[in-house]
Amino acid sequence: MASPIKELSGPVKALFSDLDGTLTTSGHIEVATVVAMEKLVSAGVPVIIVTGRPAGWGHTFMGLTDVSAVVAENGAVIFTRERGRVIRAYGIEEDEIKGHRRQMSAVVRQIMADIPGARLSVDSAYREVDLAIDWNEDSTLSVNQAQEIVDRLRGMGFNASRSSVHINFGPPGFDKLTACQILAKELYGATDLDEFVFVGDSLNDEVCFSGFARSVGVSNTKEVWETLEDKPKYITEGEEGEGVRELVEHLLTLS
Repeated sequence: MASPIKELSGPVKALFSDLDGTLTTSGHIEVATVVAMEKLVSAGVPVIIVTGRPAGWGHTFMGLTDVSAVVAENGAVIFTRERGRVIRAYGIEEDEIKGHRRQMSAVVRQIMADIPGARLSVDSAYREVDLAIDWNEDSTLSVNQAQEIVDRLRGMGFNASRSSVHINFGPPGFDKLTACQILAKELYGATDLDEFVFVGDSLNDEVCFSGFARSVGVSNTKEVWETLEDKPKYITEGEEGEGVRELVEHLLTLS
C-alpha cells in the first residue's frame, strides 16, 4: 500500500491535478475545494489541471480559474498563458487531426453497433483531438464492457484509457505524462518531475502515478487499486475533493 501523505516531503514547485474523481466530489467541484486550490496558489504553489475532459473545458478552466495551465484530452491539447492570452498547443501535428478524427468516428459507430449502451460522451462535441465513449457518466456499462472497448481500441493502434467516467481514445503519440513533462520544462525550466506532485484517482492517471516520484492517489483510487500496474506512491485518507483538500493542507506546511 502507498504511504500516507504526511510522509510526502518538499519543496514543491507545482501541483498537477486530475479533475474527475479527484478535484470533483460526486461530479461537482465543491466550494471548499476551490478555496483550497486558491489558497495553495496564493502560497506560491501553482496548480495545473490534467484531465481527459475536452479542449473546450480546458479553455474554460483557463478563463475561470487561477490555474497556470490545463492539460486536456489526456495530453492531446495543452493550454498555457502568454502575456495575458490563452495559448493552445497540440500533442500531435495539427494537420493530421482531421484524418484521425474521421477514422475514429467510424470506429465509434462500429463499437456502438456492437456493444449495446455504448455511445459518445456528451462532451465529445467540444473535443479537438481525441474522442470519449461514455461508460459511467450518462451511460452505464459494466467494467468488463468498458475494458473490452479499451482493449479493442488499443488493438487497433489507438491510445486508449479508462477514466472514472469515460473511455478516452485518440491517435498515438501523447499522454498525460508527456504533457506534464512539457509543461514542467516550459513553465519551470525543469528537466524532470522530482519537485512536482501529481494527484489522481483512476486508470488514465496510471502513467502519471508511474512518472512522478511524488504521485498521490485520493482514497477512492482504491476502487481500481488491483487493476493498476503502477500505483501512486502516497494516498490520502479522504476521497475525491476531500482528499485533495487534505493534500493541499499538507503542501501548505511545506511551502
